[in-house]
Amino acid sequence: MKVLKFPAVTALEGLPWMVRALLGCCAAGIAAGLTYSLEPLRAFPLLLAFPAVILSSWFLGMWGGVSCALTEASLVDSYLTRSQFRFSVGSAPQELRLAVFLTISILLGYTIRRLAQQRAQIAMEGLRGRLSLANAERQLAEERARASEAVQDRDELLQIALQSNGMGLWVWDLQDGTGYWSDEMYRMIGLEPGSIEPSGESWLRYVHSEDVDGVQEAARRIREGVADYHHQYRVVWPDGSVRWLESQSKCQRDSAGRLTRVMGVLSDVTRRKQADEAMLRAEKLAVVGRLAASVAHEINNPLAAVANLLFLVTLADTTETAHAHARQAMDELMRVSLITQQTLKFHRQNGSPKTTKLSELIDAVLTLFRGKLVAAGISVEVRAESEASIACLPSETQQIFANLMSNAVEAMPQGGRLVIRLQSSCDWRNREQAGMRATFCDSGVGMDRVTMRRIFEPFFTTKTETGTGLGMWVVAQLLERQHGHVRVWSTQREGRSGTAFSVFLPSGEISASAAKEEAALQSAL
Repeated sequence: MKVLKFPAVTALEGLPWMVRALLGCCAAGIAAGLTYSLEPLRAFPLLLAFPAVILSSWFLGMWGGVSCALTEASLVDSYLTRSQFRFSVGSAPQELRLAVFLTISILLGYTIRRLAQQRAQIAMEGLRGRLSLANAERQLAEERARASEAVQDRDELLQIALQSNGMGLWVWDLQDGTGYWSDEMYRMIGLEPGSIEPSGESWLRYVHSEDVDGVQEAARRIREGVADYHHQYRVVWPDGSVRWLESQSKCQRDSAGRLTRVMGVLSDVTRRKQADEAMLRAEKLAVVGRLAASVAHEINNPLAAVANLLFLVTLADTTETAHAHARQAMDELMRVSLITQQTLKFHRQNGSPKTTKLSELIDAVLTLFRGKLVAAGISVEVRAESEASIACLPSETQQIFANLMSNAVEAMPQGGRLVIRLQSSCDWRNREQAGMRATFCDSGVGMDRVTMRRIFEPFFTTKTETGTGLGMWVVAQLLERQHGHVRVWSTQREGRSGTAFSVFLPSGEISASAAKEEAALQSAL
């Protein structure tokens, strides 16, 4: 173990051993000279010898201490023990006393030197410990400063990323009820950052009155730990304008599994809502355009019949014959009127749900597709089993059925069979939700797995020349707005090919809530 020393001691012990031994001899000479010079000390010739040996051992090391002891013994024996100095006391021989002096002085010097070294070592260890502690505190302070700078840099980058993407960050601490909003959160409700206290009550003041219940219900589900937060709703700015927001979050729990806080992001989806609505309208007009040929054919035949019957009326010999021809002409005109009304429903937006039967909507769609179905050689069978009336948006539901029927017709270019089955059912995702299920099964060419996975993506189409890629996306969007859903099965096996679409529409208040969303979207646009 390395022995620590004071600087002065270290400097003297750095001298060669011969120099230190010579210095020890000098120290012994000084002690003997003082003893010889001071007459009272002559009676005690070894009185100064002990301190000289101890100090020499301390400062000069054992080489200096031993040389000092030997020199001191030689000088005392030579000059201070003669009879005239009366040094001899007692009966012990002089040589024994000198040997005892040498032994005791050297051991005492060695012991005191070791004790001094240990004391110095303890002091230096304490000093080193304080220095290490100071260094550790300095390093910890530097690490904290670097960590603080890194956190600040990441926070600035996060704020830049959120602001550039039009997103806000919010944190809800469930333990103390406090909240945190990023600056973009304030801007999403038309306020300056920091203008109000970030809390749930403050935020609800800017939520649209029709959406407050939904936001509170979602917050309650979070507090109960039912599910993560994902919700779309409207907010009203101070100037009265309405914006659509989408909020989604994740729950954080402690080691015991208790919910501690919720962190989420908020984004303004008003433009996306507007774009989706525009795409829905464009696709609805496209469907009407694709039906134009069929409608024209369906109208042309009754109009030709009307013209012929009116001509016959002019040639009729009796009133009864003229009335009969006129009744036939009226029937043909009523048929034209029915086809026209069904066509107009595709672009008329009805903001309120109506209680209706799906079979009535199916019949209306079949009226529009009768020409195509006959021309393609496709037989249609409608099976209504335990059908019940539901509250839905008729125009949008007709749009869904028209898209599915159009796809079925295009999947059977060589003719085939289409079976439409209507029955009471439940939502496969939530067995407690009742409703109606419409299944479209065709004997067409079928789809491969890649097409089935991407069929509901916007702008994905297998009809490169005539398709827009929005038909099935529109179906999924319209069903989502009515809280329904659609599933598809398909096979391309030889002799057993075909596709089946299963559409579920909930009954009661859930379908009616889609009308509220429809009206809200219209007001935002």
